[in-house]
Amino acid sequence: METPVTYFIPIPNGHKTKEMVNSPSVFTPISASPSDPRSGANTPSHPRTRSASSSNIAVSTPPILPNHNMTSPAFLPATTDFTVRRSAVPISDRNSYFPPAPPPELLFQKHHPSSYQQPVVVERQLSTAERWNITLERAIKGIVSIKATTLRSFDTESAGSYTATGFIVDRTRGIILSNRHVVNPSPTTSTAVFGNYEEVTLEPVYYDPVHDFGFFKYDPTKIKFAEIEEIELYPQGAKVGLDIKVCGNDAGEKLSILGSTLARLDRAAPHYGEDSYNDFNTFYYQAASGTSGGSSGSPVLDIYGRAVALNAGGSKKSASSFYLPLDRVVRALKLIQQGKPVPRGTLQTEFGHSSYDELKRLGLPQDVEKECRERNKDSTGLLSISGILPEGPGCEAGFEVGDMLLECHQEKFGRRFIDNFYSLWEIIDECVGEEIELTFYRGKERKVFTVMVQDLHSITPSAFLEIGEAVVHPLSYQLARSHHMPCKGLFVATSGMFNWSNTTRNFLVTQLDGKDIDSLQSFVDVVLSIKDGKRVGFRYLNLGGWDEEFGIVEIDHHFFPTALFTRHGGVWDRQILLPRPVTPESTRKMSRELNTTESWSEKLRKNLVMIQCRLPFSINVSPLLYAISLF
Repeated sequence: METPVTYFIPIPNGHKTKEMVNSPSVFTPISASPSDPRSGANTPSHPRTRSASSSNIAVSTPPILPNHNMTSPAFLPATTDFTVRRSAVPISDRNSYFPPAPPPELLFQKHHPSSYQQPVVVERQLSTAERWNITLERAIKGIVSIKATTLRSFDTESAGSYTATGFIVDRTRGIILSNRHVVNPSPTTSTAVFGNYEEVTLEPVYYDPVHDFGFFKYDPTKIKFAEIEEIELYPQGAKVGLDIKVCGNDAGEKLSILGSTLARLDRAAPHYGEDSYNDFNTFYYQAASGTSGGSSGSPVLDIYGRAVALNAGGSKKSASSFYLPLDRVVRALKLIQQGKPVPRGTLQTEFGHSSYDELKRLGLPQDVEKECRERNKDSTGLLSISGILPEGPGCEAGFEVGDMLLECHQEKFGRRFIDNFYSLWEIIDECVGEEIELTFYRGKERKVFTVMVQDLHSITPSAFLEIGEAVVHPLSYQLARSHHMPCKGLFVATSGMFNWSNTTRNFLVTQLDGKDIDSLQSFVDVVLSIKDGKRVGFRYLNLGGWDEEFGIVEIDHHFFPTALFTRHGGVWDRQILLPRPVTPESTRKMSRELNTTESWSEKLRKNLVMIQCRLPFSINVSPLLYAISLF
């Protein structure tokens, strides 16, 4: 009998393979075969057959004995512990039915365990819906509902209460981004409500004079329970076809999630009305998300939870919503985080983006159009002037409506080709009080103008006077642009004593008590020199009108103390102003009337008077008390 040959099965588990001592009997089983019905894969192995662990397996293969019948009882294993089933088919016949087994060296190959690779775990790809769920779960922790009350009418805003949305852009400093008409230029009290209904008081930090964005701040130490997330601003992520979600306090529902797809990136700024706030000199994005009141200030999120735009308004006739790009927002936020002021420049000129087919009708030469298209193949047009305020820097420089802007030159920036709002205002905002050179095409004629950049904050009111329930302040750039007027004069935001019967606000005071009024300080000097209860004349000019009108006003220092409000950052300081002492007027002696015969009707006429009454405050009185007071 030949010596049994032992083969080893390499197991990739890092353990060394142990060699097993051959059994004295070549037929003594060492371990059950996996194909045997007695195998441990199906039934437990006999305890006396466990000569090796499952991780260290050795198989002893006896050689084939020639010229012997394997089914003969003489060759049955005498030391086996199992009942052996006799083969019903001879070996020679079985080989005809079953192919012979391959050589042992083909069955088991000797390899070192380190040559086996470790199993690779393949992570399942999340679906789009699952990714959005993860993103929104995190993003809503950085979105707040804003409740605000406007205490005084100011500029384009009226007194009242409203709800809106904001989101956290700096968790450490407690900075919240929202719309300009939410932060509000007027005195306002605001509160933010987090997702767990925890409230914190807000203080305005900054609002842009033109673009529809502003910042609140809160004290992060006042947050005790809410888990806060910060939403990243990602303006470069906006593109046509991007799937977005608008998350905010839509229709006062505290949290609504509206999905849509960005359709346009070059829409003109929406127009909200003549005497309302309107944005201009910027592009807007558009998508059919169907937002409504209360969603102002909501973040427009991509699938990664980054804000690519700021929700600002919507159409009443369709599902279109309008979003403000974040390019200038990112600049303002960085300056605020550094504790620096946000410089803003203006030419008192309104630009619009005109496509190349419109520019042809304005007279743009074809060779210039070809040069512009080759310079920027993605561009669809140029900026052209659509409005100029009288007496402004653009008007004094010689601008005209219809001029097509081509280039801008400034020493710090060099010569730059201009085909959008961003490239132009990057220069203007950094050159306040400096001159820039603009190249236009007026028809087919090329013109170059040098213009001084004006400080935009200088024509944005930051103070108002409250007297006799009236609110007056300098005319703002927003209202001057709406009515195409010079940005000067004193605007009446609430009429008060000027017109007790209503609260009209569409006029400028040009003269009071015979003295000209051209600023807030000149109005304060005149009104404090008039004693309480005196009736004086004033002249006023309706916004959009050309002729001045005359009226009579009764000065009231008694019921409504005169106060001057001045904004410092987001806080309004109040200063009470007392009227100056007035020297008593010299009384004239009346000449004694001659005794003449008068008829009874003349005597009656002298005793008739007309009584005019004014109620400075409204008081609710029950009909019964009113009837008793008559007796």
